[in-house]
Amino acid sequence: MDWIELEEKCFEITYDTIKMLLLENKDEAFYAVSLYTDSSAMSASLSASSEGKLKSILAAEEDQSIECENYYRWAVSEWFYDGYNAGAFSKISKMLREDSSREINFAKFKNKLIQTLSNVLVRIKRELPIELNSTVCFVSITDDDESEEIENSSAKLINDAPLSMAFILRFD
Repeated sequence: MDWIELEEKCFEITYDTIKMLLLENKDEAFYAVSLYTDSSAMSASLSASSEGKLKSILAAEEDQSIECENYYRWAVSEWFYDGYNAGAFSKISKMLREDSSREINFAKFKNKLIQTLSNVLVRIKRELPIELNSTVCFVSITDDDESEEIENSSAKLINDAPLSMAFILRFD
């Protein structure tokens, strides 16, 4: 895998997708944006959530507990903007699925993908400092026992200290 090429393509798509998301939803207060993959490291996608959409999701829930709110607030696959502009990420996902190095050393491949997605979000935060100032950005992985650890470590890398610490304490 040419990780430099993948990172550059992913950055361009992510930047354009976030700009489009913010432009199309000017009245939304986005609190989180995530790039994520699956436990097989065969895809990449963007998910985002806003306070307004979270409130509407929670209003439809019977369970009004803090645990339920935390689940919907932080489970990227439950967010209203999950898979936003998914088609734009299809070439990246195809590159991941078809790369032969995944078969040779899957753990290394998966870690390199997580590092690449983190690098993309670091660059995004640098390019959009005003737009994403109070938005926590992190990398996630679906259906994986390491997801919380990956989310926390990527949040520390991507965001400033107050934002990342608030995120890391999200379930306390």
